[in-house]
Amino acid sequence: MKEYSPKRHDIAQLKFLCESLFDESMATLTDSQHGWFNDPTSENNLQLNDLIEHIASFTMNYKIKHAEDEALITQIDDYLDDTFMLFTNYGIDTQDLNRCQRSSRRLFNLFTEECVYLQ
Repeated sequence: MKEYSPKRHDIAQLKFLCESLFDESMATLTDSQHGWFNDPTSENNLQLNDLIEHIASFTMNYKIKHAEDEALITQIDDYLDDTFMLFTNYGIDTQDLNRCQRSSRRLFNLFTEECVYLQ
């Protein structure tokens, strides 16, 4: 994030990163009869962790630059926490997956509201 980039640009970058995390994380799940199997030590999950760290770093810079966006920042933090917790377990049940998906929906709704507000 550049120091003087416009807010709409910063939000677009955050939105892209969070959507990428969601898409990549859902693609790593392997379906089974009793829920989903996940390997936290796989290369894909290690890349997810790197992406989570990158988004967290980007969010910290956004927080410094746009401290007034507390609701968006809090929801990004919640989404990152839920995603990290989901993908550090070997077994993922429906309840855990639903929590992460609800968190992502709330975040993406906030992104939509922010984009409409900035236009």
